[in-house]
Amino acid sequence: MNGELGRFYEIFPWYDDPESERGRRYFEATVGAMEKLAQHPWIRGEGALRVLEICGGAGFGGVALAKVLGQRGVAVDLTITDLRAEALERARAWGTETLGRKVRTRIADAPREVHKLGEKYDLVLMYGLSTPHFDPWELVRLLASVGEALEDDGIFAVEESDRRYRIFLMIGYKWALAEAAEEKFTVSFHTGYDLHRGTIRRHYLDLGASGAPVEMETYMWGLAEVGAFVWTFFEEVDFLQLRNERHFILGRKPRRNLSPSHLRPPGFLGGTEA
Repeated sequence: MNGELGRFYEIFPWYDDPESERGRRYFEATVGAMEKLAQHPWIRGEGALRVLEICGGAGFGGVALAKVLGQRGVAVDLTITDLRAEALERARAWGTETLGRKVRTRIADAPREVHKLGEKYDLVLMYGLSTPHFDPWELVRLLASVGEALEDDGIFAVEESDRRYRIFLMIGYKWALAEAAEEKFTVSFHTGYDLHRGTIRRHYLDLGASGAPVEMETYMWGLAEVGAFVWTFFEEVDFLQLRNERHFILGRKPRRNLSPSHLRPPGFLGGTEA
């Protein structure tokens, strides 16, 4: 998965380089989103916070949040996790330089390893529309793992977009799609659907480069079901609108009524590990 994920982000038009012009613009927009998040009444405006960003990539979300809170006098101890070592190296170097304090990074598979990091956090952040990488079975495991990693009054904040509304109702699902970008031109094609996991399989091809297409499976989440999943694992849930159908979904006070160690995948999914 790590290799395919790395290849995917090499050809997909996403913001993965904070030193590029597109990356700088994306970071500025991310700072604006974090300013809204920091105004939420659940977010402490003083003292110190231990923040963990999962699926963090180059660290745009965590670094932006730490910058915003730092300007308000909150000392943020930031750790960023991802599966891609090269992205985390950029996050560590760029984040440390931007914030003027050390940013820690760790390679971690979020659903399986966040609760094994050996630390407790005040806030866990997932920013950058990462939920499509997780089918419903995996999202349950991720939320259980995040709950174990949080303090008793800890907060989980996940950026989410309602794809059922935006893609299926407003645009219409495209069997073949040109993925617009400034520096590259990637096309994707529908190649399958998994009934057990609910995931859509597409193959992505960079028309300006050689190499085989990259296969990626995603789940098209909407706001309501992600909010309900979060509610299952947290006592309190809230929505914070950013723009259009994009929101933060927040959960506070993990229930911890379902341990990650209890979640062994069913046999028909082909997994046995907890």
